[in-house]
Amino acid sequence: MRLRRALAGTAALAATAASMPAAALDLVPSDVSELAVGTIESAPTPMVRPGQSMTTVVTVENDDSLALDDARVLLRVTREPFEDRASLLSFLDGEDARMVSVGASDVGTTTLSSADAGQPTTVSRLGAGASTTVSVTSIERRLPFVEDTWGVHGVEVVLRTEAGDSTLLTGAVTFIDAAMPELSLTAVATASGLSARVRSIAAATDIDGVTLAVDESSLADLGTGTLDLTDRDVMRLPTEDPDLVSLAHAGNTSLLAYALETPQDTAVTTAEDVPWLAVVGRADRVTATLAADEGAAAILTTEIDGQDANEVTPAVSVALARGEDVALLTPDAALSSSVGAGSTTAAGGVGTAIAMGALTAAETVSPVLVWTGDDWSPTGASDSSALSALMNAPFVDAVDVSSLVENPAGDPVTLRKRVDKADDLDASTIAGLAKRLGDLRDLSTVAESPSDFLDDNARALLRPLARSVRGDDPARQLRVSQATTETDGTLDALHVAAGSDVNFIADKGSLPVTVVNGLDVDARVVVDMTSFSPNLQIREAPTVTIPANSSRTVPVEVAAVSSADVSAITVLRNTDGVSIADPVAMSVRVRADWGTAVTAVFTAGLVVLLVMGVIRTVRRGRKETRTTRVPDAAEADEAADGAGDQDTADAADAGDSPDHAGTKE
Repeated sequence: MRLRRALAGTAALAATAASMPAAALDLVPSDVSELAVGTIESAPTPMVRPGQSMTTVVTVENDDSLALDDARVLLRVTREPFEDRASLLSFLDGEDARMVSVGASDVGTTTLSSADAGQPTTVSRLGAGASTTVSVTSIERRLPFVEDTWGVHGVEVVLRTEAGDSTLLTGAVTFIDAAMPELSLTAVATASGLSARVRSIAAATDIDGVTLAVDESSLADLGTGTLDLTDRDVMRLPTEDPDLVSLAHAGNTSLLAYALETPQDTAVTTAEDVPWLAVVGRADRVTATLAADEGAAAILTTEIDGQDANEVTPAVSVALARGEDVALLTPDAALSSSVGAGSTTAAGGVGTAIAMGALTAAETVSPVLVWTGDDWSPTGASDSSALSALMNAPFVDAVDVSSLVENPAGDPVTLRKRVDKADDLDASTIAGLAKRLGDLRDLSTVAESPSDFLDDNARALLRPLARSVRGDDPARQLRVSQATTETDGTLDALHVAAGSDVNFIADKGSLPVTVVNGLDVDARVVVDMTSFSPNLQIREAPTVTIPANSSRTVPVEVAAVSSADVSAITVLRNTDGVSIADPVAMSVRVRADWGTAVTAVFTAGLVVLLVMGVIRTVRRGRKETRTTRVPDAAEADEAADGAGDQDTADAADAGDSPDHAGTKE
């Protein structure tokens, strides 16, 4: 990042050209700018060996309406090397030191200008509103380095104008002309929170010896399941990087157990092959025990501001938790500050990191750990350049965390039982969150994919527990309110509609129950009705699937024993028999005798109608089936003779009729 320093002053106006003798007129105006800005384009060389030079590149801008004369950029080095890390830190904080100017460069172009007594003189001038870039290279004979040794020197880049000096950069350079002590160094970058930040940290820390501790659920949010973390030392952070101290003090394990479940669809790591890292501000026995019980590979402590810069902090120690050894990782504050947030972006950050590492190597033989911090959010490769340069320095032996914690050295440390209770999220709130998590687990079984349902709805319960808001009560309470409101809405989305009085006039039949599913998934539920009277017996508990965002009336088979007013409740259960919704009461007016009487009357009426129908049918059948008597043979002959005589008489009668009478001759 370019560093800009401004010089401001008040310009005194000289006499005008008209008031001067002709011989004293300037070839160019004599008023000069006192407002200049310098920007570091390239920091001085961070490591120098014999025969090598130091070079820096600076852009100077003249922001005034007047010309800038005789400005120079100086490269300066401390005359003596620093004895320890504390001396280097004091220099970086602005403490005075004896400096040697090892290189300089004029700003602007050579121009003739008037001087006192009216004589022309040569100046370097940068015109009003103009800018220029200058390169400053050290002169070898001016460098204060001692042969056959190594050492760390302070470096300054200064813009000098008539208004004074402005320091553009304060850093360090490491001179190497002898064997250096080796530094066993481990680095940890924790990546949680916003998805974009997690991805940028993951991309910036692909460096040998750097362990990435990542909350994979954040990667899933961004759809970065294809992020390649193979061949890298990776550890998992629990989802939302929860406040383990609060959970341990509250004696709750269910929320941490859920946070440790492998996020879905990340395709980055799996729970079986990647260890998890417990991150706390300060560790105590209760927290160490919780981490050990849940299988943490190590505990990283992050509250390191109070460390003495003169004392190098060992990377790993051993803490006892219920008789088991737990690796306790402690970053070195001084070295971590040279690679973490706020330092890596400053010009000269690479040189400072290497110099701090070299002085650290001279002060310890134990492994050292650096941590990039919670606020580190790299936006490009340059933001991780200091970390990369340090891990690849010739005197550094890079070791990842997995190797570091395999055989932690040193005597076990004794932890206090509890620390920092004042910053805990209260136990009652944690208990409420844990209960809601249990309810969501029970509810998730109604979905076709319980794990997906849980991932979509339970993660909100972990946000109030995020380590990033520990001690920030307003932010934490806001998250608690949001999480409980959201979760309660989900838990209430699947329910039985409010009941009403129902009349049941039968021995057997069904009672209607309306089930409402406000979830975004189909829900398979058991409708379980309970009668509080033996006068109404429930014959079955039907299992039904209610489509997402819909309702359905479900018939529940019942049997009436006798007439009574019966109270009943209906509960929705999952297929495991666990209640997943609040019970709904209903009142049933059972009138079993009414049903019997009506049935008897109806049956009697049917019998009467049946009997009448049979009688009528029988009577009608008798008429239709009646026959004539058959005569014997004598009667038949007599009847035949009578029929013949009758025919003769009929013929005679016909002959006498007018129609058949003839005409007389």
